[in-house]
Amino acid sequence: MEEAIGHKTESLCKVCGDKASGKHYGVSSCDGCRGFFKRSIRRYIFRNLEYVCKESGRCVVDVTRRNQCQACRFKKCLQVNMKRDAVQHERAPRSSHPALHYPVDKPTSHIKQDLALRDGRKEDEVSSSEEISQEKRDGTSDGPMSVNARLELPILSNVEPKHAGLVPVDLPCMSVFAENTYESAAKLLFLAIKWARTIPSFLQLSQRDQSILLEESWSELFVLTASQWALPVDEVNNAVAPTSRHPVLEEDARKLREVISRLNMLRVDHTEHACLKALVLFKAESRGLCEPAHVELLQDQTHVMLHEYCAERQSHQKARFGKLLLALPAIQNISRRSLEELLFKQTVGEVAIDKLLGDLAKASYT
Repeated sequence: MEEAIGHKTESLCKVCGDKASGKHYGVSSCDGCRGFFKRSIRRYIFRNLEYVCKESGRCVVDVTRRNQCQACRFKKCLQVNMKRDAVQHERAPRSSHPALHYPVDKPTSHIKQDLALRDGRKEDEVSSSEEISQEKRDGTSDGPMSVNARLELPILSNVEPKHAGLVPVDLPCMSVFAENTYESAAKLLFLAIKWARTIPSFLQLSQRDQSILLEESWSELFVLTASQWALPVDEVNNAVAPTSRHPVLEEDARKLREVISRLNMLRVDHTEHACLKALVLFKAESRGLCEPAHVELLQDQTHVMLHEYCAERQSHQKARFGKLLLALPAIQNISRRSLEELLFKQTVGEVAIDKLLGDLAKASYT
């Protein structure tokens, strides 16, 4: 598709109608649809699973609605003749981008400085014994993976609660969790954002890209963090679903409880949580990114990392990798606006979380 603009023609994406960045897999397409198609093919190869549309394949795929239904977007990619084989035969990129190479001997003091709160309050640390005992209760212990091995993985470096000596955490433990669910939710949200800002490859992205990625993923990061820190489902039920609430809010509250319960039933360990959070953080299809190709590479690496981890560490559960990834659409299906109304309005007022995150990102650069 081409659109005349004066004496020039602007090539448009045949999938969604956005401005095309070139010809990808045989079709003029934007970076967002190119990355989506590539990930869809690779994930199909890994999982042997396909997307399912809730609207019987009738969803509109355009610039504003392309992220609403993965099934219809993928179908549209195939309809405009994007080539599966071009993805399958594509060589994996060999990147020397500095963001992917981070010194593994970064001093703990520097890590603490990276995580320091802007208001100057001293952060609480989780003791190793407390964290290990919590893991035993939750059944989420990772096993004897060495600290050095973890630090060799840029996505997981300095981000996992198990190694508390490396990770100052703003939540001491569930036994001293804030009594008020709203306060707990606010703590979990800021913990999720602080987690993202411990990933070296994320910090080496531009300020603009960091802000965009956080604004696009904060709700999913929050839900995964709420699951990881065992936000009590009963408390969520009592706090966010009174009968006087709007039906849409009650429905999203139900979805939130179901997702947290589902992740708890899967007994997701800390490594898996870290990978899932990185997958939702590095969204290459986010509009306005300066380096979408690099963000896509980070997501691809995380995807492969999770697949290999499940194959090696969870070999007795053949379908585990697929089950973990299938939890992500359910998380994405929870409205950001509903989360703001249900859990954050009491603590942050009428300020939109997106704006709050943007202000925090700017403050971190000043």
